[in-house]
Amino acid sequence: MGRDLKRGHFSRTRDLAVFNKKFSPNILEKTIASRFKVHQKISVLEIGCGEGRVLMQLRKIFPDIELHGINKKPWGAMRGTSSLKATGTYHRIFTPSEIKTIKLPIIHFANANRLDFKDNCFDLIYSQVAIQYVDRKDQLLEEVWRALKPGGKAFLDIDARTEDVPDCLDFVSPRFIIYKDNKIYPLRRFIKDVYNRGFDIIYKRLIKKESGKTKSRITMIITKNNNRKLDLSLKFDELSSFDLGVLNPEKNKWSVYWGYRSVYRL
Repeated sequence: MGRDLKRGHFSRTRDLAVFNKKFSPNILEKTIASRFKVHQKISVLEIGCGEGRVLMQLRKIFPDIELHGINKKPWGAMRGTSSLKATGTYHRIFTPSEIKTIKLPIIHFANANRLDFKDNCFDLIYSQVAIQYVDRKDQLLEEVWRALKPGGKAFLDIDARTEDVPDCLDFVSPRFIIYKDNKIYPLRRFIKDVYNRGFDIIYKRLIKKESGKTKSRITMIITKNNNRKLDLSLKFDELSSFDLGVLNPEKNKWSVYWGYRSVYRL
């Protein structure tokens, strides 16, 4: 896949409706509205915000909340906060005159496994089709927990796979793999262990037919129900982990080889 795609490419402009389908109708809007009952100032973070279409849709609905987005690095259609003006008008979220007066969300460029924000600062964190590309997914989850306010929520799209994958990806979660005693330890079971330790993290798997193929998607819903530090205690296996893009010789085309295969040992 080309790294400098033109504005409006679907991989970086999924909208609010697409995100909500992975969880439940209007989940982000409802979560923000419910947090207004607890806090007057609401802060929201999107991990892997792409061109910022969802951020701009949320700005339209909630003119005064604090909005932040993270991308790993800039590209042609996303050079920073100012690029959101073109996103807002391109998708007709705002008119050219309206875009001049709104408070733009703040865009940051960083690796999401280290969130450069204070503890307990976000009411809502969400991500779609970005965590799959992060190498240290364990650290990202720990950082999301740290950055959430007590009672805050995170809605995270963790992984996806279709039925037509090579054996190296033939796992329920091909980009988040855990071994224990040299045997696969299911991610679902690991998250249940974390839940039983008192951390409200829920694993969900959705299976559906898409373009004639069976596709499964793994999501997690986090509710910060305590202020203890989340320590997943996963040992990262550097030798077994790698960017799946190296297996795709035609970088400008879609294939099953996308994302980062992160392998851990318990």
